[in-house]
Amino acid sequence: MALVVFVLFPKQLIDIYSYGISVAILGVSFKYNQNFVHPHDRGESSPSWPNSGAELEYFIKQHFDYFENVFIQSALAYSFTCIWRFRKPLNFYRHDELYLVPFGVFTSLYVPTILQLFFQGDTWNIYWPYLALIFPSLMLIVDAVYSVSAIYRFFKRAYTITRLTIDTIGIQVFIENQWIRLQIPKVLRLYYIQRIAVQSIYYYVKFADEQYHDSNIYSYYHLIDFTSLGKLIAIKSCDTTIALLGMTSIISFLAHYLGVFLAFCVGSDSDEDKNMGTVSAILFFILGLQTGLTGLRPDERLIRLCKNFCLLFTAISHFIHSMVHPLLMSLSASRSTNIKRHVRVLSMCAFLLTFPLCLLIYLWSNYSISTWLLAVTAFSIEVMLKVLVSLTVYTLFIFDAYREKFWEGLDDYVYYIQSTGNTIEFIFGIFLFCNGAWIMVFESGGAIRAVMMCIHAYFNIWMQAKEGWKVFMKRRTAVNKINSLPAASLEQLQDLNDVCAICYQELNSARITRCNHYFHGVCLRKWLYVQDNCPLCHELIYQPEDTQSQEAKQNNNHVPQHEPNQNVGQQVVEEDIDVALNNGNVEAPQVPPYDHTLRNRYQARRDRMNIADIQHPDVPIVNADVFQ
Repeated sequence: MALVVFVLFPKQLIDIYSYGISVAILGVSFKYNQNFVHPHDRGESSPSWPNSGAELEYFIKQHFDYFENVFIQSALAYSFTCIWRFRKPLNFYRHDELYLVPFGVFTSLYVPTILQLFFQGDTWNIYWPYLALIFPSLMLIVDAVYSVSAIYRFFKRAYTITRLTIDTIGIQVFIENQWIRLQIPKVLRLYYIQRIAVQSIYYYVKFADEQYHDSNIYSYYHLIDFTSLGKLIAIKSCDTTIALLGMTSIISFLAHYLGVFLAFCVGSDSDEDKNMGTVSAILFFILGLQTGLTGLRPDERLIRLCKNFCLLFTAISHFIHSMVHPLLMSLSASRSTNIKRHVRVLSMCAFLLTFPLCLLIYLWSNYSISTWLLAVTAFSIEVMLKVLVSLTVYTLFIFDAYREKFWEGLDDYVYYIQSTGNTIEFIFGIFLFCNGAWIMVFESGGAIRAVMMCIHAYFNIWMQAKEGWKVFMKRRTAVNKINSLPAASLEQLQDLNDVCAICYQELNSARITRCNHYFHGVCLRKWLYVQDNCPLCHELIYQPEDTQSQEAKQNNNHVPQHEPNQNVGQQVVEEDIDVALNNGNVEAPQVPPYDHTLRNRYQARRDRMNIADIQHPDVPIVNADVFQ
């Protein structure tokens, strides 16, 4: 029921709250009327009306409870009427009903007071408060009956709109829109803050009273142990699933602005770098469910909460590294001379090296070895390794920026460094999977932990191994293709006197493609990661050996097809034509008129020679797509 009320629109919420407040008003009115007509001795069976001013004053003092109840019932009736008018539009009732209904409400709530005034001490007075509720209750029932059809239409329309929306934009976008409409994070934050405030005040007063009675000292402030108070509030702040969601929303709020601040510090303007709040919230909530945080004993819950925060801090360190790494690579590749930008990013790298190291020193100094400590250690070492790899690649790029000549081996060094880092990360992923399996089998299992282990095994182990093997095979294939191409000699490079068409750097060494184009071996290898065609003429750069052997075999086994009436003399004439064409003689010899095959071959060779005279054979024909 609470979930249904939570997802309603504001108009429906106002109607529900108005019904609830109206019922509460009637309950308060019933309670006051019941206390008023409760049998007690009033001194007289009926009041004597005053005849003078002194008697009036005495009458008011003697019957003050009458005036008090009239005032209270008037305020309650006025509130009930205002809420009734607010809930229903003015055109729902006739004009006379708008005045008769409030009059009936006031009269009904005055009934116990009026009857008590004239029938004081009557045995039926205990039923008068129930009599006062008849007319207002009938009003609420009538309104509820009239609202049944509206409720049915509302839920039917909501179901239709929901179904059409999901079919149009998908369930994921629909959930995101409802998440934004309902402002769930803000609601959870307000709930958690109010809960913490109430608990803080309650336990503060409770501790103060207990210690005051024990020591008889009036100074509360000096008696309170705020450390114990903070621990108790931390334990009580995540004892239910809703409270855990509230704490998650607070962590998301703080982590979001922390991410914004760090992005400002390093000079990042990417929107993805500002999603630290979402990532932190999801991770913390999953850790809470995975470790069974809400079901632990109070002392164990506090310890587990601290452990989860340590894991969360290491995860935030990984997120910060994913923010810093692209900036490092872009600064080194762009050869930026802005020292402030370099210092800001390098300072963040120094923090990523210092914070995990200090955390590990503190944890290993104060705690014994355990599966949790091994997990935190693995995450911390992994983030430090990532930072070292990024700094090493950054240093190589900066060093290359100040070199005058092209550094052809830079790509190999970068590949070896990154592959080493990825291999170590893969080993850490396997270690964490084994650590989680040990926890699930021997410490604390559960369906959520099993699901998270499957997700970890798929994304961090299987997919990472698959992508790494794919990159390795691409590089290996590209290296084999490059090695099959001839290397250009120094004389050829001097005669060419050109730059590499891929990187526009000087050609100190080069590979020659089948289409007689010169490129750096490293540049051509990167190009072969994408496609096997020449960057300039789009000819096939590399042809597998089996394809070459098949083509050679087909050429060797090819026998010219002759007509049955052909003889050896015709073959001799064909060979004479070939010799004449090769010697530059363009005049065709006389051939028998019936040899159409020989005449067609001669004409094709003559056309090819004429084209060769027009086009220089050393000038490549560049495809126009290269310049588009």
